[in-house]
Amino acid sequence: MTFEDEAIKNTVSKLISVKDYRDEVINSINTIFFDFSINFFKQIVDAKMNNREINMDWYKEYFMNPNNFTSDEIANFAGLNKKNITNIYGTSSREIVLTAANNSFEYLRSLLNELENDADSGLAITITISYNDITVKLSLTESLLVINALATKKIQIRGGAWSSIGKKVEKPLLDELCRMANVPAENIDNKTFKKNKNLAYDREVDYKLISRTGKIYRTEVKLMGKGNRADATIARDSDIFIADMLSEQNCAQLSSRNIHYLVLKNNENSINNFVKILDDLDIPHKEKEKI
Repeated sequence: MTFEDEAIKNTVSKLISVKDYRDEVINSINTIFFDFSINFFKQIVDAKMNNREINMDWYKEYFMNPNNFTSDEIANFAGLNKKNITNIYGTSSREIVLTAANNSFEYLRSLLNELENDADSGLAITITISYNDITVKLSLTESLLVINALATKKIQIRGGAWSSIGKKVEKPLLDELCRMANVPAENIDNKTFKKNKNLAYDREVDYKLISRTGKIYRTEVKLMGKGNRADATIARDSDIFIADMLSEQNCAQLSSRNIHYLVLKNNENSINNFVKILDDLDIPHKEKEKI
C-alpha cells in the first residue's frame, strides 16, 4: 500500500468515525514536499561529486534542461507552476511552459544579482548541504533561488492535495458506507465515469445507487469547508450529496431541491442517516454494521 493509499484509507475511517480528516492531508503534503526537497538537494550535491561548479549558469544548465526534467519540474525550478502559466498565457503546452520558465529564471537571476550587489543590503545567506562526505555551499543568489523553488513546489503540492482529496476519497468512502449498510452489489454502480454520448448532457458523477425498481440515484461527495457553496450538486445533477460539513444555508438549498444529504462532521449517527436515505429512496440494504 502506497502512502497515498494509506492516507485515503485513514481519511475515510476518520470521516465515518466522526474525526477530523485534515491532518491526513497535511501529513501527505509534508511527506511529498520533504521527499521532493531531499531529492532536490541530492541533485545539487551530485553536481559537486561530478566536479561541476555550482553557480547560476549551472543551475540553468541542469535544472532548466528538458533532457533532465519534465516541463512541470522545470517550471517549479524557475519559481512557477503550470496553473500560473495557464492563467497568464491561456495554455500550458510544453513549448509555452519552457518559454515561461526560462523567462522567469532570467528575471529571478537579474533580481537576485541586484540584491547580492546591493552594498546596503548587508544580507548574507548560505545553504550548506552535505551528502556522502561531499559538502556544497550555495551563495546568496543560489540559496534564494533554491528557497523560491521549494516554496513554489510546496504551494503546488498543497493546492493539488486539497483540491483533489474529495475526488480521491469519493469512491472508497461510498464503498465503505455501502458496505456498513450492507447494500447489495447489484444496487451499486461505482464504475469510473464515462460520458454517454447518447445524452444531451451527462455530468461527471462516478457513483450511483440503484433502487429496487431500477431507478438510478447519482451520488456526490464534497469535502467542503465553512463558507463553501453546495453548487456542485447542481452542476452534476446529484440526487444524494455527502459532505464533511454543510452550513444551514447549504442544507436549506439542498432540501429545497429535493436532494438527500448526509453531513459527516460531528455526526454520531452518520450510518443511521445514510440508511434513512436508502430507505427513503427504496435502495435495498440489510441490517447495518455497527461502528
